[in-house]
Amino acid sequence: MREPPGYRDADAKRILERAAAIDAEGGRELDVPALREIAAEAGISASAVDRALQEHETAAPIQPWLTRHRVLLTTVAIIAALLFLFAFYVVGRTVPPAP
Repeated sequence: MREPPGYRDADAKRILERAAAIDAEGGRELDVPALREIAAEAGISASAVDRALQEHETAAPIQPWLTRHRVLLTTVAIIAALLFLFAFYVVGRTVPPAP
């Protein structure tokens, strides 16, 4: 396979992010010094690594949409069930029986 002459920054970032994701599937753990060393080898400044580490540590965990809206979804389901039962009751009382 012939290698292309180079990659733009955005392409290089996507390639490295994907490579890191593939590597992370193995489940290994890196400590901060290892992260700093890898970043330095990749040409990433120490201040950028520090900022990324700080953002990672202070970021709120992302909750799935269903977890965040569980009460709302439960309420909507209960109201829908009640409306269905009410409609079934009303239709059953207003429709005359078949002869």
